[in-house]
Amino acid sequence: MYAENAQISHRQLYRQMVTGLMGILFLTVPVIPGLSGRQGILAVLSGTGIYLILCTYFVRIKTVFQYPEKYMGKTAARFFILLYLSWLWLMGVYLLLIITRITQRFLVEGSIAWVVILLAGGAAYLGSHQGLERRARMAEVCFPVLIFIFGGMFLLGILRMKPTYLQEMGSLSLKGLASGIWKMVCVFLPFVFLPVTLGNVEKPGEARASMGGGITLISGFLAVSLLLLQGSFGLGGYEHKEYPLVDFMAGIQIPGDFLERVDVFWVAAVLFSVLFSLGSVFFYQHELLLRIKLEKTAFVSAAGILVAAMFCQHQKISVQWFMHITEKYYGPVFAVLLIWAGIAVRKKRTWKKAGVLGILLFLLTYLSGCGVSLEKRIFPLSMSADYVQGKYQIIYGIPELTGMTGQNKKDTEESQPQAIVYEGKTPKEAEENFNKNQKNYLDMGHIKTLILGEGILAEKDALEGLLDMLEKKPSVAGNIYVFACQNPEELMKLDGQGKDSVGDFLTGILENNLNGKPKDAVTLQDLYNAWHRKEQIPKLPIVTVVNNKPEIRQYS
Repeated sequence: MYAENAQISHRQLYRQMVTGLMGILFLTVPVIPGLSGRQGILAVLSGTGIYLILCTYFVRIKTVFQYPEKYMGKTAARFFILLYLSWLWLMGVYLLLIITRITQRFLVEGSIAWVVILLAGGAAYLGSHQGLERRARMAEVCFPVLIFIFGGMFLLGILRMKPTYLQEMGSLSLKGLASGIWKMVCVFLPFVFLPVTLGNVEKPGEARASMGGGITLISGFLAVSLLLLQGSFGLGGYEHKEYPLVDFMAGIQIPGDFLERVDVFWVAAVLFSVLFSLGSVFFYQHELLLRIKLEKTAFVSAAGILVAAMFCQHQKISVQWFMHITEKYYGPVFAVLLIWAGIAVRKKRTWKKAGVLGILLFLLTYLSGCGVSLEKRIFPLSMSADYVQGKYQIIYGIPELTGMTGQNKKDTEESQPQAIVYEGKTPKEAEENFNKNQKNYLDMGHIKTLILGEGILAEKDALEGLLDMLEKKPSVAGNIYVFACQNPEELMKLDGQGKDSVGDFLTGILENNLNGKPKDAVTLQDLYNAWHRKEQIPKLPIVTVVNNKPEIRQYS
């Protein structure tokens, strides 16, 4: 059981941090939108800098987490700790879902989800009751093995890198970088639990170097992983993958080929790290409940995490909800809680003022928001552009477009769907003409394919004007596929026929090809690169309509 006087060394703290967080961050960070290329690496490094500064602050507020009722009062302390716990419970569900899906996909195909959840949850819960010192010794022993596997696989991964891909810089804007830094701050939220542990660390006032070393090592591995993914897949070549680093490791071979599946070692190491992280969830849950005298509810809370994970798995709920909730809600919440703790440690009796300040800051965070809700957006999955008689012709491929134009279902079935062409002397003017008869916000963040007509391909200035507009839109990804088409309007009409969207269909043809992604597939980033380098535009795959379906000529 837990010993109140359990103490761990600085080295054990350092190794626990790395062992518990490396695995889950390898799976999480590469799939976060906006964290790729130079912008992603800068965001990782900037987020690291913020937490390195906070290490000193964590040492100062550790006593608040040791004796929350003493500094805040009983009611406020419980409110404070339960906010911490609420995120911890959600993280437990998230980790169980990751463990289940990694196991089913890469380790034991066809395994029963609820059995995996029970076994993983049971093992992690029992392991969390071995005490802080035993967990520290386990991390101390496993740390060199994990570093050897992770570091060794990364070194072998260098052989897969292509110099031409490393030259791709990717987008970089102040807004995009700020968004990336905020995402990294939210990804690193487990570090805000360090003040909980510091009370059980020898000479906590001198633990800054150990905490900073752990944060720096983790961030270094993450930055290298982004570099390896870019060098292997290119920018835009891995963002659509669910577990890009696992796919990257699957292509690694040891010289001599005496082991065919070395990636299994990497997956096993990641899974062990995630299990250790799950054990940390149960451990911190008990520690925090103990400090507000509710430790008897720890088992019920742990059981609730397992039940919630089984429900989410049964409903096939995507794990993306966790990062969405963390970025939108818990990032600001934890910022407020840390400020509250800082005020409480200065003057024990000022917790009421701190609470009021926290609430005000929390409200200001949302009052300052000016985003558009999802239900007030429209999401084209494809877009076509042409240039005819001095005017741009833009068509947005929105599934069930006929519903937007006011036609009812019966009328749609009886009439031929029409692709609506919006014209303008500039791409911006064509977009404005589209917005004039739309009540919802045009969100281009989900576009998968760009179709270019013969007219715009023949006019260099017109094409550059379109690329200039698209590049200035942070929501338009550089990894969308680009095609040429003789009659874009005929192709885009298919989006209104209640079938797969043109964007999904063409993307599926490319990405589900048995030979892998075709070598001559062209992305929007390829066009950006050719434009900025003043090179010839790469040859585009040609799309035609055959039997009322899109068809890529090269692969028909």
